[in-house]
Order: sequence, then structure tokens, then C-alpha cells
Amino acid sequence: MRKWFLVPVVLVLAPLVAPAADVPAKPTFSEHIAPLVFQNCTGCHRPGQVAPFSLLNYKDTQKHAKTMLRTMEDRYMPPWQPEKGHGEFRDSRRLSEDQIKLFANWVHEGAPEGDPSKTPALPKFPEGWQLGKPDLVVKMDRPFVLPAEGADIYQNFVLPLDLSEDKWVTAVEFRATAPVVLHHILYFTDDSGRARQLAPKTGQPGFPGMTFRPTGSLGGWAVGGIPTHLPDGLALPLRKGSDLVLQTHFHLSGKKEEEVIEVGLYFASKAPQRTLVGLQLPPVFGLFSGIDIPAGKADFKVTDSFTLPVDVDLVGVGSHAHYIGKTMKATAKLPNGETKSLYSIRDWDFNWQGTYFYKDYVRLPKGTVVTAELTWDNSANNPRNPSTPPVRVRWGEASYDEMGAITFRTLAANEDDTGKLRDALRSHTVQTVLKARLRGMDIEAEMKRVGIDPAVLGRGLGTPKKEAAPVKPPLSLRDIDGKSHTPLTVGDAKANVLLFTTTDCPIANGYSPEIAAIAKDFATRGVQFYAVQVDAGLTPEDARKHAKEFGLTVPVLIDTKHELVAATGATRTPEAVVLLPDGTVAYRGRINDLYAGLGKKRPAPKTHDLRDALTAILDGKPVPNARTEAVGCSIPDLPKR
Repeated sequence: MRKWFLVPVVLVLAPLVAPAADVPAKPTFSEHIAPLVFQNCTGCHRPGQVAPFSLLNYKDTQKHAKTMLRTMEDRYMPPWQPEKGHGEFRDSRRLSEDQIKLFANWVHEGAPEGDPSKTPALPKFPEGWQLGKPDLVVKMDRPFVLPAEGADIYQNFVLPLDLSEDKWVTAVEFRATAPVVLHHILYFTDDSGRARQLAPKTGQPGFPGMTFRPTGSLGGWAVGGIPTHLPDGLALPLRKGSDLVLQTHFHLSGKKEEEVIEVGLYFASKAPQRTLVGLQLPPVFGLFSGIDIPAGKADFKVTDSFTLPVDVDLVGVGSHAHYIGKTMKATAKLPNGETKSLYSIRDWDFNWQGTYFYKDYVRLPKGTVVTAELTWDNSANNPRNPSTPPVRVRWGEASYDEMGAITFRTLAANEDDTGKLRDALRSHTVQTVLKARLRGMDIEAEMKRVGIDPAVLGRGLGTPKKEAAPVKPPLSLRDIDGKSHTPLTVGDAKANVLLFTTTDCPIANGYSPEIAAIAKDFATRGVQFYAVQVDAGLTPEDARKHAKEFGLTVPVLIDTKHELVAATGATRTPEAVVLLPDGTVAYRGRINDLYAGLGKKRPAPKTHDLRDALTAILDGKPVPNARTEAVGCSIPDLPKR
């Protein structure tokens, strides 16, 4: 299996299909939906890529149609954070309102296939290295073993390059043995030797965390990115003797994985004629900008401005914060008084970090004031807040700390002015430090607190009532081993738990270890568990394979006619339904609140709803929250033929 990376950070899929002037009221897959899906989804949703299931044909798309529509309407998929109207970027993955309406019309009409002969051919995706043979290929020397469950993992892998001379990098591409667990990679370089000292020579490769300070950067990759060369002969410097450091974000899949990453580097034949310069506001990711956020503060704000000393071309822009970052926007006030919006993210998501390249360079004249504004939400109402209750959060490099900045990739319009631009940026950093000192900050103490040598300055969620909707037993179903069960009849047990799942829902699969743990804890206390596969076309053989792969030891039933779905009212995978001996539904909803919404995964769950419900039942007490909202993949309608 393989995965690819581009430089710098996320360039994305092919241009979107242009919406029709009039959105068809009764679209079909073959004529209307297939072009949209093939252009915008299939690049990642195909075998060997990072997406959890394939979208190659009508059957694939019909099965996931409801979930796809929800993610489109939430603007979670395709992943694209910048807001419309705040900069025009290359290869935007943002679907138009007409495209979303088209897909909604199709779902609401029952997702008809139409004439299969009118379905367009799948795009042809290149095999092997996407950009051709790299100039240098390096590879991890041993696998990194990931567990089935737990918090997301940040690991740094050190790959020696053994370069005897300086190079200029135009592109980077990578392949991975387990792409499904990769979320993003940041490509750093280190010519100090510090990374090698941190990486052990035996055992698990690399070293954990996000606190390593590199000496250079080659950009990065995030889900949805494809490899591409930097435009217009631009390139990034790579000093001789440097190591490549892969700061890698893994999200676990629900089963044990082994990852080996191979990286290809592409070099320019000569130094670029123009020099990329980073313009970061505030400098040093806000270290000297007073990021000290009180517990409960929902709108903490930092702003910073920089006056351009020369004419500048903006090439690209990106931003960074941690879990409680909320909004980010950048504007330019031109010398003539006009204000231009350069960039805006309304709802920051730590999991989707990218660099976005302008369709055309944005020319800003000398004297333009560029302003960045960032906000953080440290309230209990922020579902991404990792602390319950909220706690004071200060600047720091760990993910539970905070930082923040907007960074532009710029070019001096006149290459001879590059030195002036760099000098002005260094001066701005010094002025920021001096302002912090005047506010009372002990600069040296603050830098030591977060582990930075001060010498670097010289170098530049209500409770519903219990549901009592009766179900109608008996209904007999055979499990994947042929044994007959009546899951809607509790019998001698104290409760039956039906856990609705499907083989290709990543959230459901990720819950497999927790399902196994709950079943183990309560099975000896008179609770009967069943896993219910809702994919009507699933074969017992495939279900057995999935159960073995993800450690499902409870009886697995295939609900081919959605009889259990209809009887219990389940709508998502994963979703838990707890039945009592009298046939009532004592609990229906999520397993826990690890997910606040699609794409909004907490570092750890704050409530354990299914466990709490079962504990209350066994203690003879009312279930505290009898109905919660499950977060996961929509259970698909049965196919219409």
C-alpha cells in the first residue's frame, strides 16, 4: 500500500466539477452523482489510500450516501477549512452550494442508480511514484507498531539523508504501509544532531511528542493531499548533513497496525531565482503575545500586525493552534485605505492543518499593514476542549498547551529586496519581545519554562426521559457461526445489548476495543451482548474475517432485512441499544462521548454512557441518560432494485 505527500503541506484533489445552472430535482448516480464523487472523493476513497472505505461505484456510494450528505452539509468533507470569499486558493476542495443540493436531492429521492451505461469511467490514478522517480529515497529502518485503541499518537521518525552538499527541494512524496492510520505528517529538517540523540536505536523507532525544535522545514502532508512540485521554479533549502524528521500524527483504527514510511525527495537542478520568506503573525507562534487563557474564557483573542517594508507577493498561507483554537483571520490594509481579506477559518480543527496556495500571487504594495487575529475557546461548551472542567491554559508546545499563528509564504516582488524583508521581520520579532517585557513578562523565565534556550533570541453538552417504546419479540436470527439467537428476547439475562456496526465505518471499527472491554466487564453480571452488522450484502465469511480482525468476541448477527434496525430505532453505527426483560428500550445511543460530532474527536471520553446505563440497571436504578445522540456512520437504507 502507498500514500503520497506534497510540498509544502496540503495541496489537494482535482478541480471540482462545475455545478449546473439548474440543479436537477431527481438526479441519478450514473448521470449526476458519479462525476461529483469520482472527482472529489474517489482519490482518497479507494484501496490503499487513507480513507476508511471505497467510493468506486454506485453500490459503494449508495451505502454511504446518508453519511456523505451529513459530512457535506457540515463542511467536514471534503476537508477544507478556509472560508469562501477570504482568498482564492488553488485546487479548492470546497463543494459549492449547488453541488451539495444536488447530492441532497439524490439522497432524498432514494439514491437511484439510473442507467448504468451512462456512468462515466473512473479517473485513472497513477501507479508508483506520482511525480516520477525521486532524486533521493529514504525509508524507516523498522516498523512502528500502533495499538488498536487509545489517544492519538504523535511520533517523530528520524531519517538520515547523508547529503554531502546543500540541496534545493521542489517536492516530497511518501508511501506508507498502513495509510489508514495516518492523519498528517510535518516534514522537518535537523542539522544539529538533536533528533538523532532523541531517537532510540532499538525498540520502537522515533520519539514521541511535538516539542522537538527543528532547524528547517519542507512543509507537510494531510489527508486529501496529492504530491506536486512547487510552482514557478520555487524550492526550499536543505542543508548538507541534515536529517529528515517526520512528525507524524496517527489516529488509531481499532486494530493493531505496523507502519513503515518511505519518502522520496525531488531536487532542483539549481538554486531558485526568487527566495521564499516566512511571515508569521504573531512571531514564534505567539510565545511573546500573552497567551494565558483563563478557565472558562470563550473568546480569548490575540492580534498582531506587520507593515510591509517592500512590495511583496503572497504565495500561500497556513495557520496553527492546538485543541481550543477557534477562529483565525488575516487582512491587509493597503496604503490607499482599502482593506482586503486574505484568509479566514471560522471553526479551527486541530486535526485538519494545511497550507493553502493562492490561485495567483497576491501583490501587496510597500506600506500595507497585514493583521492577524486568532481566538481560542476555553469554555466547557467547546467540544474539543481536552480538559473537564476547563483549566488555565498557557503557551506551550504540548497539545494540551496552546500556541497560535498565521504564517504566509511570501516573495519580495524584487528579489533584491529580500534582505530588507527579512531584516524587517527580525525587527518585528524583537519589538514583540520588547512589548512583552514592558507588559511585565519575564522573557528569560518564560522561555526557560517552556524549554527554549533564551539565546535563540540572538539568532533570530440535557437529559432526556427514559424511552419505553416496546419491541416485538421473538425474532430469531443466526449468527455468523450458524447458531440461532433471539436478540429481542432478554430471557434469563438482566439485559440484552445490541451494538450496531458495519465493517467499513471507521468510527465503529475504532470502538471495537471498547466494545470488547465493556462486554468482558458486564458479561459475567448477566448482560448478553450482540454485535449487529447492518450491511445487508455482507457475507458470513466477510463478517467472520472482520470479527477476527477487530477482536469481536460477542455473537455477530447480520441484519439482512434491517429487522433489528426497525425494531430498535437505531440510526447510526456504532449505536448501542439496551433491552430489558419486559421488552422496553432502557437505553439507546452512543457508547461514550469520545466524538462530539463527525470529525470532532476528543482526546478522551468525558462520559461513559453505555457503562453508566448498564451499571444503573444492575443496581436497580433509573438510567441517568436514557437517550443520547450516537455519532458515526448513518445506517444505509436497504438497496432499491
